[in-house]
Amino acid sequence: MKDELKEFERRQIAVRNPHDKKVLQAMVDATPARIAVGREGPRPPVEAWLAFRWDEAVAKDAVFGMVSDEYLKKCNIPVRVTTQCVDKRDYLGHPEKGGIFTDDSVKILQEKCVAHPQVQIVVTEGLSFLAVEDNVHVLLPALIDGLKAEKIKVGTSVFADYGRVRLLNDIGRVLSPDVAIVLIGERPGLVTQTSLSAYLAYKPKAGDTDAERNCISNIYKKGLSPLEAAPVVVDMVKRMLDQKVSGVPLKL
Repeated sequence: MKDELKEFERRQIAVRNPHDKKVLQAMVDATPARIAVGREGPRPPVEAWLAFRWDEAVAKDAVFGMVSDEYLKKCNIPVRVTTQCVDKRDYLGHPEKGGIFTDDSVKILQEKCVAHPQVQIVVTEGLSFLAVEDNVHVLLPALIDGLKAEKIKVGTSVFADYGRVRLLNDIGRVLSPDVAIVLIGERPGLVTQTSLSAYLAYKPKAGDTDAERNCISNIYKKGLSPLEAAPVVVDMVKRMLDQKVSGVPLKL
């Protein structure tokens, strides 16, 4: 069944006797969205309905799944900590807790990480662990190599369970980097469940909002590929270090 659904892949034009098939095909080719699936009476065809349910299930799995220790070893991420959320339901119900490390995590970070690095990278699954496991093993080494090539010192790579974007502020509190980067899984949809974002902030601190941050989103194989994203992030880090600012005032 899985192979059959993948074969359907929303690419087929299932509309019977379309007025202009070329125009409809151009629309289908222009977007991964679910269009031109056709009808069987008042309902969509069985294949389209099953494909919809399949994508919905994958999206839910992306939210509730957890990144494995084996994957973190593959990525050479030696430190794993957590925020104040106790599980995924707590994470979804109390987003503010996803922006604060636990006391035990703070101790681990202070013991195992370089203090005051120029750049501190923290990876978190956010709303899609699949986004992490599909991209970070490619993006992270390319990003670190790119920063080192620019003579920028990078701190110890960290993974944080149940993290939110506002974790940038707590990274600033605990490790005091010049630039903090959070690589986080984006909210999954019915078209993609593997899209990653990179959020950056210059000397983040408590009370900072999105106005003090910059974001590079849609990092995945059908968007901005991980290898393409790495130099974009490096360039933004360089600008932040040169201009000593991030967010709205940053000149790109």
